Amino acid sequence: MRTLYRIHALVLALLISAFVSHVFAQPQQKVVFGTVTAVTPSLGVIVVAKALGFFKDEGLDVEIVEFNGTGTLLPQMTAKRVQVGYPNPDVLMISRQPGKDPLPLKFFYNATRESGWEFVVLSDSPIKTLNDLRGKKLGVGSLTFGNIPITRAMFKELGIEVELTPVGVGAPAFLALRERKIDALNLFDSQHATIETQGTAIRRLAMPKKYKDLFSNGLIAHEDTLRDNPKMLIGFGRAVAKASVYCETNREACIRAYWTLYPNQKPTGVDEAKAVADGVRIMGARFDKYLDFDGAKERRWGEFPLQAWKDFANTLYEGGQLTTRDIPVETCFTNALVPEMMKFDAAAIVTRARSGK
Repeated sequence: MRTLYRIHALVLALLISAFVSHVFAQPQQKVVFGTVTAVTPSLGVIVVAKALGFFKDEGLDVEIVEFNGTGTLLPQMTAKRVQVGYPNPDVLMISRQPGKDPLPLKFFYNATRESGWEFVVLSDSPIKTLNDLRGKKLGVGSLTFGNIPITRAMFKELGIEVELTPVGVGAPAFLALRERKIDALNLFDSQHATIETQGTAIRRLAMPKKYKDLFSNGLIAHEDTLRDNPKMLIGFGRAVAKASVYCETNREACIRAYWTLYPNQKPTGVDEAKAVADGVRIMGARFDKYLDFDGAKERRWGEFPLQAWKDFANTLYEGGQLTTRDIPVETCFTNALVPEMMKFDAAAIVTRARSGK
């Protein structure tokens, strides 16, 4: 009898073990995430969500793929080769005007809540304002970058002609500015913070407030994905929200986690403290914009204000990039996933961040 009992107990244990193994061995859903530039610390929060396992916790296996601008990313998303992207809104809005074929895409997470784009010159440049760029060469990452419509709108409003010169990002762009092959550089925040940490003194040119206040990159998906697989998008957005809480609590741990996936971006030839400080500065140039909730009592991660889209459309129209200001901006985004994306234990994330794990 005892022998039979042991056999039954062993069989039961094996069955339980097999069941548990099956549950935990369930394959994660593959998600291709598309950037609009090479990966830099401006994408720190998303990289950290992968490095710290926040995506994995949501059952997602995220692959990060680099593209050269919003204009090259969105066709891949329309073809459903990329499930989630991180572009600017300009191109999508332009596709919504009369006579255009609207792209079947929609933003579902408001990430960079104010403009991530800047205009910089060398500190000893005679150029003091945007008006001083009349007839000058302005370095841009690429003519396919999502900020180009707004940049053109800005100079049209100022009534001046500026030569847009593609220079890429990173070292080629920095060299073009240092060697004065261009008069100014129009890249994003973390790029300009990077050139400063490398010892080049620059000045930021003031932008009209209505342009500075425009939101920038967010998370976008195909309309079919929003309809057929909202769970995946909720998990993606929730993981980014968790990483945002983590990075706000402990920025040094955040940059160290970033380096675990991109170790080649950790500065060499400097001491550890400076490397971390520089990394935090570069990442923070973009991350601070994730936290701009305009004084709201409750942070609703990922939520878009409708008025922000109307302001964006109006700015593009006034700058000659839209034929009408009356485009259906409500079709460009959804806040439907926000309530579910916010369902996580923020206090537990804070505790983990403080421990640096």
